[in-house]
Amino acid sequence: MDLVLTPLRLELKAFAELFILSKTIKIFEGTIWKYQVPTIHKNIFTKKKRDDDPSPPDVLPATINERRRRAGPEGCIVNQVYNRAYYDTAFTLEMFAQDEVSEVKLTYAIGTHKGGTNVQAWTEMGGNTLLVPAKLPSGVPLHWTVSATNTQGLSSTVQCSLNTYDSTLPDGRVEHPYKYSSHPSKLVAFIIVAEDSPLKEMNYKAVGYSPGQYGNQFVRWEKTRLDLSPLRQGVAGALQHFTTPMDGKLIANVLKTAKPLRFPDLCAEECMNHGSNCVSFSYEYHSETCDLHDQVAGANAYLRISGTYKNYERLGIGYHTSVEYDNLTLTHGTQYFVNAKVTNVLGYVDHLIGEGTMVDFTPPEPGLILNNQSDFLRADQCNASVSQRCLEVTPQENHR
Repeated sequence: MDLVLTPLRLELKAFAELFILSKTIKIFEGTIWKYQVPTIHKNIFTKKKRDDDPSPPDVLPATINERRRRAGPEGCIVNQVYNRAYYDTAFTLEMFAQDEVSEVKLTYAIGTHKGGTNVQAWTEMGGNTLLVPAKLPSGVPLHWTVSATNTQGLSSTVQCSLNTYDSTLPDGRVEHPYKYSSHPSKLVAFIIVAEDSPLKEMNYKAVGYSPGQYGNQFVRWEKTRLDLSPLRQGVAGALQHFTTPMDGKLIANVLKTAKPLRFPDLCAEECMNHGSNCVSFSYEYHSETCDLHDQVAGANAYLRISGTYKNYERLGIGYHTSVEYDNLTLTHGTQYFVNAKVTNVLGYVDHLIGEGTMVDFTPPEPGLILNNQSDFLRADQCNASVSQRCLEVTPQENHR
Protein backbone atom coordinates (compact mmCIF):
# COMPACT_ATOMS: atom_id res chain seq x y z
CA MET A 1 0.00 0.00 0.00
CA ASP A 2 1.61 3.26 -1.18
CA LEU A 3 1.19 6.43 0.83
CA VAL A 4 1.53 9.99 -0.65
CA LEU A 5 1.56 12.54 2.17
CA THR A 6 1.98 16.33 2.09
CA PRO A 7 2.44 17.30 5.70
CA LEU A 8 2.12 21.12 5.24
CA ARG A 9 1.21 23.63 2.51
CA LEU A 10 0.85 27.43 2.98
CA GLU A 11 -0.64 29.92 0.50
CA LEU A 12 -1.12 33.72 0.73
CA LYS A 13 -3.80 35.07 -1.62
CA ALA A 14 -5.01 38.63 -2.17
CA PHE A 15 -7.52 40.61 -4.22
CA ALA A 16 -8.37 44.29 -4.83
CA GLU A 17 -11.78 45.81 -5.66
CA LEU A 18 -12.80 49.29 -6.76
CA PHE A 19 -16.23 50.77 -5.97
CA ILE A 20 -17.38 53.23 -8.70
CA LEU A 21 -20.93 54.57 -9.21
CA SER A 22 -22.55 51.87 -7.08
CA LYS A 23 -20.62 49.17 -8.88
CA THR A 24 -17.82 46.93 -7.60
CA ILE A 25 -15.02 46.21 -10.00
CA LYS A 26 -12.34 43.58 -9.11
CA ILE A 27 -9.06 44.91 -10.37
CA PHE A 28 -6.73 42.21 -8.89
CA GLU A 29 -6.84 38.63 -7.61
CA GLY A 30 -3.95 36.20 -7.27
CA THR A 31 -1.45 34.29 -5.13
CA ILE A 32 1.17 36.47 -3.61
CA TRP A 33 3.23 33.73 -1.80
CA LYS A 34 3.12 29.98 -1.22
CA TYR A 35 5.21 27.28 0.49
CA GLN A 36 4.93 23.47 0.55
CA VAL A 37 6.81 20.90 2.64
CA PRO A 38 8.26 18.15 0.41
CA THR A 39 5.80 15.31 -0.27
CA ILE A 40 6.49 11.93 1.37
CA HIS A 41 6.18 8.84 -0.81
CA LYS A 42 6.33 5.56 1.15
CA ASN A 43 5.01 2.01 1.24
CA ILE A 44 3.63 1.41 4.75
CA PHE A 45 4.86 -2.20 4.80
CA THR A 46 8.45 -1.22 4.13
CA LYS A 47 10.43 -0.28 7.22
CA LYS A 48 13.58 1.70 6.67
CA LYS A 49 16.69 0.34 8.29
CA ARG A 50 18.41 2.91 10.41
CA ASP A 51 22.03 1.88 10.82
CA ASP A 52 22.83 4.59 13.29
CA ASP A 53 20.24 3.35 15.84
CA PRO A 54 22.18 1.38 18.48
CA SER A 55 19.19 0.56 20.72
CA PRO A 56 17.49 -2.87 20.95
CA PRO A 57 13.68 -3.24 20.87
CA ASP A 58 11.78 -1.80 23.81
CA VAL A 59 10.06 -4.36 26.03
CA LEU A 60 6.56 -3.23 27.02
CA PRO A 61 4.59 -4.20 30.11
CA ALA A 62 2.66 -7.41 29.51
CA THR A 63 -0.43 -6.38 31.48
CA ILE A 64 -3.15 -3.78 30.76
CA ASN A 65 -4.58 -1.60 33.53
CA GLU A 66 -8.15 -0.38 33.96
CA ARG A 67 -7.47 2.57 31.63
CA ARG A 68 -6.60 0.15 28.83
CA ARG A 69 -2.94 1.14 28.99
CA ARG A 70 0.03 -1.15 29.42
CA ALA A 71 1.31 -1.07 32.97
CA GLY A 72 3.18 -3.22 35.44
CA PRO A 73 6.56 -4.94 35.20
CA GLU A 74 8.17 -5.42 31.82
CA GLY A 75 8.68 -9.01 30.76
CA CYS A 76 6.76 -12.09 29.71
CA ILE A 77 3.82 -13.97 31.19
CA VAL A 78 3.44 -17.75 31.00
CA ASN A 79 0.51 -19.78 32.32
CA GLN A 80 -0.67 -23.35 32.03
CA VAL A 81 -4.10 -23.46 30.39
CA TYR A 82 -6.92 -24.43 32.75
CA ASN A 83 -9.75 -26.91 32.10
CA ARG A 84 -7.95 -29.10 29.57
CA ALA A 85 -7.53 -32.86 29.79
CA TYR A 86 -4.44 -33.85 31.81
CA TYR A 87 -3.11 -35.76 28.77
CA ASP A 88 -3.55 -32.71 26.48
CA THR A 89 -1.77 -29.93 28.35
CA ALA A 90 -1.02 -26.48 26.90
CA PHE A 91 0.53 -23.18 27.91
CA THR A 92 0.09 -19.53 26.92
CA LEU A 93 3.05 -17.19 26.50
CA GLU A 94 2.83 -13.39 26.14
CA MET A 95 5.57 -10.86 25.42
CA PHE A 96 5.24 -7.34 23.92
CA ALA A 97 8.15 -5.46 22.32
CA GLN A 98 8.42 -2.66 19.76
CA ASP A 99 11.03 -0.83 17.69
CA GLU A 100 10.39 2.56 16.09
CA VAL A 101 11.96 1.77 12.71
CA SER A 102 12.74 -1.96 12.58
CA GLU A 103 10.77 -5.17 12.41
CA VAL A 104 10.86 -7.21 15.61
CA LYS A 105 11.16 -11.01 15.65
CA LEU A 106 10.16 -12.90 18.82
CA THR A 107 11.66 -16.29 19.72
CA TYR A 108 11.47 -18.39 22.89
CA ALA A 109 13.18 -21.37 24.52
CA ILE A 110 12.34 -23.57 27.54
CA GLY A 111 14.71 -25.10 30.07
CA THR A 112 14.80 -26.59 33.55
CA HIS A 113 17.16 -23.78 34.58
CA LYS A 114 17.13 -20.06 33.83
CA GLY A 115 18.26 -19.38 30.28
CA GLY A 116 18.20 -23.10 29.47
CA THR A 117 17.16 -24.74 26.21
CA ASN A 118 17.26 -28.39 27.30
CA VAL A 119 13.44 -28.75 27.13
CA GLN A 120 12.81 -26.83 23.89
CA ALA A 121 15.28 -25.11 21.58
CA TRP A 122 14.76 -21.59 20.23
CA THR A 123 11.43 -21.36 18.39
CA GLU A 124 9.78 -18.41 16.63
CA MET A 125 6.62 -17.13 18.33
CA GLY A 126 4.92 -15.58 15.30
CA GLY A 127 3.09 -13.02 17.43
CA ASN A 128 2.93 -11.37 20.82
CA THR A 129 0.60 -14.01 22.28
CA LEU A 130 1.03 -17.74 21.82
CA LEU A 131 -0.98 -20.82 22.81
CA VAL A 132 0.97 -24.06 22.50
CA PRO A 133 -0.36 -27.59 23.23
CA ALA A 134 2.74 -29.30 24.60
CA LYS A 135 3.80 -32.26 26.72
CA LEU A 136 6.51 -30.86 29.00
CA PRO A 137 8.31 -32.32 32.04
CA SER A 138 5.97 -32.40 35.03
CA GLY A 139 6.68 -31.58 38.65
CA VAL A 140 9.85 -29.53 38.13
CA PRO A 141 10.27 -25.74 37.69
CA LEU A 142 10.37 -24.69 34.02
CA HIS A 143 11.84 -21.43 32.72
CA TRP A 144 10.88 -19.60 29.51
CA THR A 145 13.39 -17.24 27.86
CA VAL A 146 11.91 -14.86 25.27
CA SER A 147 14.10 -12.78 22.93
CA ALA A 148 13.00 -9.78 20.79
CA THR A 149 15.44 -9.09 17.93
CA ASN A 150 15.31 -6.17 15.45
CA THR A 151 16.71 -6.04 11.91
CA GLN A 152 20.02 -4.66 13.20
CA GLY A 153 20.49 -7.87 15.19
CA LEU A 154 20.07 -6.18 18.57
CA SER A 155 18.08 -8.15 21.15
CA SER A 156 16.16 -7.69 24.38
CA THR A 157 15.70 -10.81 26.51
CA VAL A 158 13.19 -11.48 29.31
CA GLN A 159 12.38 -14.54 31.41
CA CYS A 160 9.35 -16.03 33.14
CA SER A 161 8.73 -19.40 34.80
CA LEU A 162 6.28 -21.94 36.24
CA ASN A 163 6.91 -23.75 39.52
CA THR A 164 5.39 -26.88 37.99
CA TYR A 165 3.80 -27.96 34.73
CA ASP A 166 1.15 -30.47 35.74
CA SER A 167 0.23 -33.34 33.43
CA THR A 168 -0.98 -35.89 36.02
CA LEU A 169 -4.20 -36.44 37.91
CA PRO A 170 -4.22 -35.85 41.67
CA ASP A 171 -2.84 -38.97 43.33
CA GLY A 172 -3.64 -40.44 46.73
CA ARG A 173 -5.91 -42.81 48.61
CA VAL A 174 -8.57 -43.17 51.27
CA GLU A 175 -7.11 -44.96 54.27
CA HIS A 176 -9.52 -46.96 56.45
CA PRO A 177 -7.83 -47.49 59.83
CA TYR A 178 -10.24 -50.34 60.59
CA LYS A 179 -10.69 -53.07 58.02
CA TYR A 180 -13.33 -54.56 60.35
CA SER A 181 -15.63 -52.79 62.77
CA SER A 182 -18.39 -53.78 65.15
CA HIS A 183 -19.55 -50.23 65.82
CA PRO A 184 -23.21 -49.83 64.78
CA SER A 185 -23.07 -46.14 63.78
CA LYS A 186 -19.50 -44.90 63.24
CA LEU A 187 -17.12 -44.94 60.26
CA VAL A 188 -13.64 -43.39 60.24
CA ALA A 189 -11.25 -42.76 57.34
CA PHE A 190 -8.39 -40.52 56.23
CA ILE A 191 -8.18 -38.84 52.81
CA ILE A 192 -4.56 -38.46 51.66
CA VAL A 193 -3.69 -36.55 48.47
CA ALA A 194 -0.30 -36.06 46.80
CA GLU A 195 -0.49 -33.25 44.25
CA ASP A 196 2.01 -30.65 42.99
CA SER A 197 -0.73 -28.22 41.85
CA PRO A 198 -2.95 -26.52 44.46
CA LEU A 199 -6.33 -28.13 45.08
CA LYS A 200 -9.58 -26.24 44.90
CA GLU A 201 -10.88 -25.04 48.24
CA MET A 202 -13.81 -27.46 48.30
CA ASN A 203 -13.67 -31.18 47.49
CA TYR A 204 -16.13 -34.02 48.13
CA LYS A 205 -16.57 -37.16 50.23
CA ALA A 206 -19.19 -39.93 50.19
CA VAL A 207 -19.93 -43.43 51.53
CA GLY A 208 -21.03 -46.28 49.33
CA TYR A 209 -21.10 -50.03 48.85
CA SER A 210 -18.41 -49.85 46.15
CA PRO A 211 -15.19 -47.85 45.70
CA GLY A 212 -14.80 -45.05 43.20
CA GLN A 213 -16.94 -42.56 41.33
CA TYR A 214 -20.28 -44.30 41.89
CA GLY A 215 -19.70 -45.21 45.53
CA ASN A 216 -22.20 -42.77 47.04
CA GLN A 217 -25.22 -45.04 47.60
CA PHE A 218 -25.15 -44.82 51.42
CA VAL A 219 -24.12 -41.18 52.00
CA ARG A 220 -24.35 -38.75 49.09
CA TRP A 221 -21.47 -36.53 48.02
CA GLU A 222 -20.77 -33.82 50.60
CA LYS A 223 -18.29 -30.94 50.58
CA THR A 224 -15.09 -31.27 52.59
CA ARG A 225 -11.87 -29.30 53.04
CA LEU A 226 -8.40 -30.73 52.65
CA ASP A 227 -5.51 -29.23 54.63
CA LEU A 228 -1.81 -29.23 53.79
CA SER A 229 -0.06 -32.06 55.60
CA PRO A 230 2.18 -30.76 58.44
CA LEU A 231 5.82 -31.75 58.94
CA ARG A 232 6.76 -34.47 61.44
CA GLN A 233 7.55 -33.27 64.92
CA GLY A 234 10.58 -34.43 66.87
CA VAL A 235 12.53 -35.52 63.76
CA ALA A 236 15.60 -33.70 62.48
CA GLY A 237 16.93 -33.39 58.96
CA ALA A 238 15.20 -34.29 55.72
CA LEU A 239 13.11 -37.07 57.32
CA GLN A 240 10.89 -34.47 59.01
CA HIS A 241 9.39 -33.92 55.55
CA PHE A 242 8.26 -37.58 55.35
CA THR A 243 5.84 -39.88 57.18
CA THR A 244 6.83 -42.65 59.51
CA PRO A 245 7.98 -45.66 57.44
CA MET A 246 5.54 -48.29 56.23
CA ASP A 247 6.54 -51.88 55.57
CA GLY A 248 7.04 -52.79 51.93
CA LYS A 249 8.26 -51.52 48.58
CA LEU A 250 6.02 -49.31 46.47
CA ILE A 251 5.16 -50.99 43.18
CA ALA A 252 5.08 -47.91 40.96
CA ASN A 253 7.10 -45.88 38.49
CA VAL A 254 10.69 -45.25 39.67
CA LEU A 255 11.95 -41.74 38.95
CA LYS A 256 15.50 -42.51 40.02
CA THR A 257 17.48 -45.21 41.83
CA ALA A 258 20.47 -44.28 43.97
CA LYS A 259 22.83 -46.70 45.77
CA PRO A 260 24.57 -47.15 48.04
CA LEU A 261 23.09 -44.65 50.50
CA ARG A 262 23.91 -45.65 54.06
CA PHE A 263 20.89 -44.08 55.75
CA PRO A 264 17.27 -43.26 54.80
CA ASP A 265 18.04 -39.60 55.64
CA LEU A 266 20.24 -39.46 52.53
CA CYS A 267 17.45 -40.98 50.45
CA ALA A 268 15.07 -38.32 51.81
CA GLU A 269 17.53 -35.61 50.71
CA GLU A 270 17.67 -37.16 47.21
CA CYS A 271 13.88 -36.95 46.99
CA MET A 272 13.80 -33.34 48.23
CA ASN A 273 16.48 -32.30 45.72
CA HIS A 274 14.69 -34.02 42.82
CA GLY A 275 11.75 -31.60 42.90
CA SER A 276 8.09 -31.53 43.85
CA ASN A 277 7.26 -34.51 41.63
CA CYS A 278 9.08 -36.83 44.07
CA VAL A 279 6.31 -37.58 46.57
CA SER A 280 7.62 -40.80 48.15
CA PHE A 281 10.63 -43.11 48.30
CA SER A 282 11.32 -46.76 49.07
CA TYR A 283 14.52 -47.60 50.98
CA GLU A 284 16.01 -51.06 51.50
CA TYR A 285 18.26 -51.21 54.55
CA HIS A 286 20.07 -54.39 53.50
CA SER A 287 21.26 -53.23 50.06
CA GLU A 288 21.13 -49.48 50.90
CA THR A 289 19.01 -48.91 47.76
CA CYS A 290 16.93 -45.74 47.35
CA ASP A 291 14.02 -45.64 44.84
CA LEU A 292 12.28 -42.31 44.22
CA HIS A 293 8.59 -42.30 43.16
CA ASP A 294 6.10 -39.79 41.75
CA GLN A 295 3.18 -41.69 43.33
CA VAL A 296 1.98 -42.80 46.75
CA ALA A 297 0.16 -45.98 47.67
CA GLY A 298 -3.36 -45.87 46.29
CA ALA A 299 -5.42 -46.96 43.31
CA ASN A 300 -2.46 -46.90 40.90
CA ALA A 301 0.31 -48.12 43.21
CA TYR A 302 0.54 -50.52 46.13
CA LEU A 303 2.97 -51.72 48.79
CA ARG A 304 4.47 -55.20 48.59
CA ILE A 305 6.55 -56.76 51.35
CA SER A 306 10.05 -57.19 49.94
CA GLY A 307 13.15 -57.81 52.05
CA THR A 308 13.93 -54.88 54.33
CA TYR A 309 12.19 -52.26 52.19
CA LYS A 310 10.40 -49.36 53.93
CA ASN A 311 8.27 -46.74 52.22
CA TYR A 312 8.15 -43.04 53.16
CA GLU A 313 5.58 -40.50 51.89
CA ARG A 314 6.42 -36.83 51.54
CA LEU A 315 4.72 -34.23 53.74
CA GLY A 316 4.20 -30.52 53.11
CA ILE A 317 3.25 -30.81 49.44
CA GLY A 318 0.29 -33.13 49.99
CA TYR A 319 -3.13 -32.74 51.56
CA HIS A 320 -5.02 -34.74 54.13
CA THR A 321 -8.15 -34.72 56.23
CA SER A 322 -9.84 -37.06 58.67
CA VAL A 323 -13.41 -38.16 57.94
CA GLU A 324 -15.80 -39.25 60.69
CA TYR A 325 -19.42 -40.29 60.31
CA ASP A 326 -21.11 -40.59 63.73
CA ASN A 327 -24.82 -41.16 63.21
CA LEU A 328 -25.04 -43.89 60.60
CA THR A 329 -27.20 -46.99 60.70
CA LEU A 330 -24.75 -49.66 59.65
CA THR A 331 -25.79 -53.17 58.61
CA HIS A 332 -24.10 -56.37 59.72
CA GLY A 333 -22.12 -58.14 56.98
CA THR A 334 -21.85 -55.06 54.76
CA GLN A 335 -18.61 -53.50 53.52
CA TYR A 336 -18.64 -49.70 53.39
CA PHE A 337 -16.28 -47.55 51.35
CA VAL A 338 -15.46 -43.90 52.06
CA ASN A 339 -14.70 -42.30 48.69
CA ALA A 340 -13.23 -38.91 47.82
CA LYS A 341 -13.51 -36.67 44.76
CA VAL A 342 -10.65 -34.16 44.49
CA THR A 343 -10.11 -31.36 41.93
CA ASN A 344 -7.04 -29.18 41.44
CA VAL A 345 -7.01 -25.60 40.15
CA LEU A 346 -6.33 -26.80 36.59
CA GLY A 347 -9.62 -28.70 36.60
CA TYR A 348 -8.13 -32.22 36.86
CA VAL A 349 -10.58 -34.50 38.71
CA ASP A 350 -9.79 -37.84 40.32
CA HIS A 351 -11.67 -40.23 42.60
CA LEU A 352 -9.65 -41.71 45.48
CA ILE A 353 -10.54 -45.10 46.93
CA GLY A 354 -9.60 -47.36 49.83
CA GLU A 355 -10.03 -50.94 50.98
CA GLY A 356 -13.24 -50.25 52.88
CA THR A 357 -14.50 -51.34 56.30
CA MET A 358 -16.46 -54.56 56.89
CA VAL A 359 -19.13 -54.29 59.64
CA ASP A 360 -19.40 -57.39 61.81
CA PHE A 361 -21.72 -57.48 64.82
CA THR A 362 -21.44 -61.20 65.64
CA PRO A 363 -18.68 -63.31 67.23
CA PRO A 364 -17.22 -66.41 65.56
CA GLU A 365 -19.48 -69.47 65.70
CA PRO A 366 -17.86 -72.23 67.82
CA GLY A 367 -19.67 -75.06 66.11
CA LEU A 368 -21.74 -77.81 67.78
CA ILE A 369 -21.34 -77.96 71.57
CA LEU A 370 -23.14 -80.99 73.04
CA ASN A 371 -22.55 -80.45 76.75
CA ASN A 372 -22.70 -76.69 77.11
CA GLN A 373 -23.77 -75.32 80.46
CA SER A 374 -24.04 -71.65 79.47
CA ASP A 375 -23.99 -69.64 76.25
CA PHE A 376 -24.44 -65.88 76.33
CA LEU A 377 -23.23 -62.64 74.69
CA ARG A 378 -21.97 -59.53 76.43
CA ALA A 379 -20.17 -56.23 75.71
CA ASP A 380 -16.69 -56.77 77.13
CA GLN A 381 -15.57 -53.25 76.19
CA CYS A 382 -11.76 -53.24 76.50
CA ASN A 383 -11.42 -56.56 78.30
CA ALA A 384 -11.74 -58.84 75.31
CA SER A 385 -8.07 -58.88 74.29
CA VAL A 386 -4.79 -57.36 75.44
CA SER A 387 -4.08 -56.39 71.81
CA GLN A 388 -7.44 -54.67 71.31
CA ARG A 389 -7.42 -50.97 70.33
CA CYS A 390 -9.83 -49.27 72.72
CA LEU A 391 -11.02 -46.46 70.50
CA GLU A 392 -14.73 -45.85 70.01
CA VAL A 393 -15.62 -49.17 71.66
CA THR A 394 -18.99 -50.52 70.53
CA PRO A 395 -21.82 -51.06 73.06
CA GLN A 396 -22.91 -54.11 71.06
CA GLU A 397 -23.10 -57.40 72.98
CA ASN A 398 -20.92 -59.19 70.48
CA HIS A 399 -18.45 -61.14 72.65
CA ARG A 400 -19.57 -64.75 73.21
